[in-house]
Amino acid sequence: MSFVKKMYLVIVGRINFFVSRLKTLLYLFFGFFPYKTKINGKKILDRSMKKNGAVFISIHSGSYPLAGKIFHDNYSGHKIITPFYKFNKYSIYEIYKKLFKKININLVQLGGAMKEIDPVLTNGGSVCLFLDAALPVKNRVIAQIFDNPVPFSTGALWLSKKYLKPIIPIFVEDKGREIILNVLPEIKIVGKNNDVTMKEIAKSIESMISITIKQWHIADNFLFQDLS
Repeated sequence: MSFVKKMYLVIVGRINFFVSRLKTLLYLFFGFFPYKTKINGKKILDRSMKKNGAVFISIHSGSYPLAGKIFHDNYSGHKIITPFYKFNKYSIYEIYKKLFKKININLVQLGGAMKEIDPVLTNGGSVCLFLDAALPVKNRVIAQIFDNPVPFSTGALWLSKKYLKPIIPIFVEDKGREIILNVLPEIKIVGKNNDVTMKEIAKSIESMISITIKQWHIADNFLFQDLS
């Protein structure tokens, strides 16, 4: 991917970011939600919710925070936790944390997050990891995204193995007055080495970005990361 293309995506991503935040805040503060919702791949979601939950991997696309409302409307008793990376001291993390907890979505600050993630997953809940971001984590591998070598967190694989939960890719699309949660088939890990699984995770992230490229929120240096 050329530098010009990357910069174009960053600019469009900033616009998508602010539109998404506006829709989310209007819902969380005022209950304003004039949209229809739909789940593609709901049978996959139903199976994981009835059993032991899942390790969801996702991207920042469309009105992605409103996936929380879709989960709450369809699986109100199921607890989901999501790590939140605070870029700076002016983050709206604390506000989001309080508001999303009302719909059983628990935000936890990245860095020491396992203290809060562990009890949720141990008791049958799920975690959602957004992997299309430059994250300050130690355990990473290099994977190809749009022919660019990008550091990828191995957190999803580790959590899947530790808590015996399937890795399920999900992403949000906005289509007019409809918000769609797309659920993709599970990424199988049994019988595969870690490198193969991580390549499949990276491929899944690339595929979800490609599908929603005009709604993608690339707002950090995900495609410009230092590989050192």
